[in-house]
Amino acid sequence: MKTLKNKLYAVVLLICGYLPVLIDKDATALVFFAFIAIPLFFAKENWIY
Repeated sequence: MKTLKNKLYAVVLLICGYLPVLIDKDATALVFFAFIAIPLFFAKENWIY
């Protein structure tokens, strides 16, 4: 699995975006991070070197 780093970074971004949802009930960061994390998770080439 050559895109393991992509998937790890995507999961970390989603977790960092979900933390404010738990604390403040505000999902703004989650939405912005999801725009980056979801395509990164499903990318077929390495974006993180």
